[in-house]
Amino acid sequence: MEPPLKPNESDCCNSGCNPCILDVYEEQLKKYNRKHSLQELYRNCLIPTAYTLFKVINIEKKYKDALLITFEYVKAMNNNVGKSGELDIIYKPGQFIMLKAGRENEEFQRPYTPIPINKQKKLSFTVLIKLYEAGMMCRYIRNLKLGSETLWRGPYGDFTINYAFKNILFIAQGIGIAPFYSIISDIVNNENCYTFLKLYFCCKNVDSIYLREELYELQTYWNFNYEIFLSDSENNSPKYNEIIHNTKLDYNIVKNHISDKIEGIQILICGNEHFITHFKKVSLQCGIVERNIFGF
Repeated sequence: MEPPLKPNESDCCNSGCNPCILDVYEEQLKKYNRKHSLQELYRNCLIPTAYTLFKVINIEKKYKDALLITFEYVKAMNNNVGKSGELDIIYKPGQFIMLKAGRENEEFQRPYTPIPINKQKKLSFTVLIKLYEAGMMCRYIRNLKLGSETLWRGPYGDFTINYAFKNILFIAQGIGIAPFYSIISDIVNNENCYTFLKLYFCCKNVDSIYLREELYELQTYWNFNYEIFLSDSENNSPKYNEIIHNTKLDYNIVKNHISDKIEGIQILICGNEHFITHFKKVSLQCGIVERNIFGF
């Protein structure tokens, strides 16, 4: 067992990002001191306490305001990947990784969630990135080309799938679908899982139904279905067996779904801070105990 690699002070961009690479090191050091095995960590191309170089190998403009970008492993920075075991990219469904960009003294970082795609190339990962009109990271993303090299660290996130729940309700807003798609894909492909999965996906309009084709394909599994709620659209053109509402998700809809599942349901929520706070409150009002509610 080896201790975690200590990052350089200069690796911190001083922009208040969460998690900070220095805080991550301290947490990893605590785990090491408690004699937790780091064997898996050191087989991973991704390291929470140091950066790894990945290059862009595919850019897909699948949506009006979002991109699917695939990155491939190039090399470890500062020899931060262990030498034992075959290299791989290891993360749990729903975890996120941090992209670093900017010049010296003007660095910034943003979190993105890797999502599973068909025929994923070894030592590569794909992320869904929404492009806002303003923002330093969005400008950086728009300038990426095939072959562009980028710095990543991670993975982070303490969510673990609990198969003891008979039902899981996912409530997602916009780009918040990314971690849920990863989690749902993992669960439905587990032949020993008998958990029923329901997704309420809140979007502004039809153009912002991210991963729609992928979700529609997942609905062929017996234990998953979804409903989409559009806040600003009248023409939705649903697919066969696809449910789209021209209204916002509200308390009554959530209550009706979970009323007979109170004891055996977990509720997962992903969106902006206001969205998460609101639906945590709704879940509590519906009788769900706080320990069975998880916000991403």
